[in-house]
Amino acid sequence: MKKIICIIALCITIFYSHQSQAQYKLNLAFPSLQTFNNPVELVHAYDGTNRLFVVQQRGLIYVFNNNPSVSSAKLFINLSAKVSQTGNEKGLLGLAFHPNYENNRQFYVNYTFDSVSQTWSRISRFTTSISNPDTAVSSTEEILLTLYQPFTNHNGGKVAFGPDGYFYISFGDGGSGGDPHGNGQSRNTLLGKILRINVDSAGGGKAYSIPSTNPYHGNLSGYKEEIFAYGLRNVWKFSFDELNGQIWAGDVGQSAFEEIDIIENGKNYGWNKMEGFACYGTCDTTGKGFTRPVWDYPRTVGTSITGGYVYRGSKHPDLYGKYIYADYPSGKVFSLAYDGITASNTLLFDTSYLISTLGTDQYNEMYFLNLSSTGRIYKLYKPSVINLKITAALQGFLDANTNTMSLSDTVTVYLHQISSPYAAVDSFVTVLNSTTLSGYCNFSNAPNGNYYINIEHRNGLETWSKAGGMTLSKGNDFQYDFTSASSQAYGNNEILVGSKYCIYSGDVNGDGSIDLSDNGFIENDATQFLTGYIISDLNGDGLTDLADQTLADNNSSNFVTKATP
Repeated sequence: MKKIICIIALCITIFYSHQSQAQYKLNLAFPSLQTFNNPVELVHAYDGTNRLFVVQQRGLIYVFNNNPSVSSAKLFINLSAKVSQTGNEKGLLGLAFHPNYENNRQFYVNYTFDSVSQTWSRISRFTTSISNPDTAVSSTEEILLTLYQPFTNHNGGKVAFGPDGYFYISFGDGGSGGDPHGNGQSRNTLLGKILRINVDSAGGGKAYSIPSTNPYHGNLSGYKEEIFAYGLRNVWKFSFDELNGQIWAGDVGQSAFEEIDIIENGKNYGWNKMEGFACYGTCDTTGKGFTRPVWDYPRTVGTSITGGYVYRGSKHPDLYGKYIYADYPSGKVFSLAYDGITASNTLLFDTSYLISTLGTDQYNEMYFLNLSSTGRIYKLYKPSVINLKITAALQGFLDANTNTMSLSDTVTVYLHQISSPYAAVDSFVTVLNSTTLSGYCNFSNAPNGNYYINIEHRNGLETWSKAGGMTLSKGNDFQYDFTSASSQAYGNNEILVGSKYCIYSGDVNGDGSIDLSDNGFIENDATQFLTGYIISDLNGDGLTDLADQTLADNNSSNFVTKATP
């Protein structure tokens, strides 16, 4: 179909920046794990079990432990008898776990099925076995919604729960090309939309209810009340920013542009009057109130966007807060920085893979899957840096009952030469997570070699790794755990709190010993009733008081000092 493209005058200038950051590449995340047949989704259950679930297009879902050395996955559920077994854009397309899954064991899927030569989309709920958390039974299906698809393509497929507890669904415009039925702009159909429903209650003769804040809740115009946003062509993937709840969507274009949108309640994103920032067909956009995308890119760059996630993990701090996404046919992976006004796009790297989906684990670390009969799971890595996961705990912060710290806090990690004078050759500032007790370091200056690891905290005692050092090399992942044994610290210089070995707390003046000078510093702050993020707050409760004084006094009376080579 011939198309006329009219470029819209914008108040901001968009630059197609695709300079490659070659320091990133993909590496197998689970080298010993089986391959997957056309994987299209990877999610976790938000239940604290650190498991990952992989969806295969033809109806199988597998589960496995998120461990780099895992060697096998278990079949979670087999829905192959229910879902379409042919069609490039049909099959089992989406999976989401209920926010209360840990207690109600409910999960939801989006799939297509074929009936009398017709294609239909279906949203269903299933329940996991009460005796085996790695198994669900297809007979527990509860159908929530069934939607006729006039063509076999543009079925959308993503489902997810938002931070508001509601259930979000993406459906494409019904297929063919150019949206011949005008579904994108019609509010009388669920096609070409992102929907929002409440699956925890039912009403109006449906197996769900409509949130009262939906834009067309209770309308008298015949508009579908499930609609959250419209004017979308085929959102294959969308996701929620774990920090602020924003919805980021990759909307697959027709033949000129791929686009990225921030989805908001009641907004119209322009399809089929717009494609990206440009008009589609007759330039009919005046007074329509269309919401422009955050970013688009032309077919010279890629031809089918795979929406991703705003990175909120710890392993790659330079990517934090950026939207990471891919282009399916070209195998390119991009990062998009957006400050609410200006967007800046960067090509991270190029691959030979058909990237069907991105996914995250419970720590917000990111994975990439390729669509293939022997599909694998990949992770980001930098071949030019030493990647080190450090695990440590602060004596005053750690709760012996929960093995968690009172807050996440910054530490500086140094790599030192293994021989005298033990000079520091590299350093990295990271944050120890209060739950995992871990942080990630990327050392770019240190060459391959054997190093001592030194960790320093604002009121903790400088602590070095065990005698002999550790061999580290660029492009590889390493981990060092100070909490597993006192021998992990040079000179066994740690204290046991519950079941974790901890860095001593109390060296507030950083002179390498916990003594009367530290006690005086802490006592002075306590008498002034100081509160907030202060160096003398040894237990992380936001104030300096008798508890901090007592902790420092005990360590001082034991003549605690740093131990170094």
